[in-house]
Amino acid sequence: MTQEHRASHEAGQDRRHAFHSLLVPVDLSAAMGRVLARAALLPLARNARLTLLHVVPRGLPREDRLQAEHDARKALELAAKSLAPRLPERAKAVPQVVVGVAATEIAKQAHSHEAELIVMGRGHGRTLRELVLGSTAERVIRRGQLPVLAVRRQPHGTYRRPLLALDMDEAARGVLALSLRVLPPPRPQVGLVHAYDAPYHGLIYPSLSPEQGQEYRKYYRQKALHGLARMISTALVEMKISPDDSLTWKSHVRYGSPRTVIPDVVAKSRADLLLLGTHGRAGIAHALLGTVAGDVLRDVTCDVLVVPPRRHGVRKS
Repeated sequence: MTQEHRASHEAGQDRRHAFHSLLVPVDLSAAMGRVLARAALLPLARNARLTLLHVVPRGLPREDRLQAEHDARKALELAAKSLAPRLPERAKAVPQVVVGVAATEIAKQAHSHEAELIVMGRGHGRTLRELVLGSTAERVIRRGQLPVLAVRRQPHGTYRRPLLALDMDEAARGVLALSLRVLPPPRPQVGLVHAYDAPYHGLIYPSLSPEQGQEYRKYYRQKALHGLARMISTALVEMKISPDDSLTWKSHVRYGSPRTVIPDVVAKSRADLLLLGTHGRAGIAHALLGTVAGDVLRDVTCDVLVVPPRRHGVRKS
């Protein structure tokens, strides 16, 4: 075990909220290596279970399906063996091969194994099918059952430049809570990004001068800053996190749409992890029009951790 892995695991083991059960869906592509490497770097409990899941498409002819199951099982067994030295003592990686529809089976197995987090890859493709229906990762996220970490980069250590996208709603507290699980002590400085709207900015009336428009914008920015600070303070008290618990923040409060503000701040801050919440809505309009989480997932190049509403939160330790 490398020094980086050992430090990560020792820190995680000292925390009450180290992960006990991860579901790691893989597609046997080149991306599998980076997904497994990232899963091994997360704060894991000593007896953690990482379920390495591969879903074989149900539509394959019988002979091809049986061969695909055999090949997948063999690949996952090798992956589990190579992963073992990077895991904490008594933690284990368990291969599992099932047949079905990927997003459906991932949700089913996550429930069956009481997974606290789904760790999976997210490709760079923007095919017509992905733009309309979403990638497998997006379809899993839409179910809103568990947090999903979409891994895009090859990891070289624990996250060092995390960025939390927060709105003034209940979802923000779930994002804050999960960030403390994913980022074990000693924590890096955490960036906070919030996109605010100034209702009267941009309106053109003879009686409303450009200076007044700027004043409205300044007013709503200050309102957003105060609201963000108050929400974070309240959330940390609720989570029983001491103010001096090695937590430092840098706020990025910007005027505009979250769909443009968040990717811009991700790029400028060179974030390696973005955490954001979702309201977990479903339905045909949701599927066709997409969400902020889905749009951002496509646009940013860093890893993205999408957190569902707290009613679907991780199990209590």
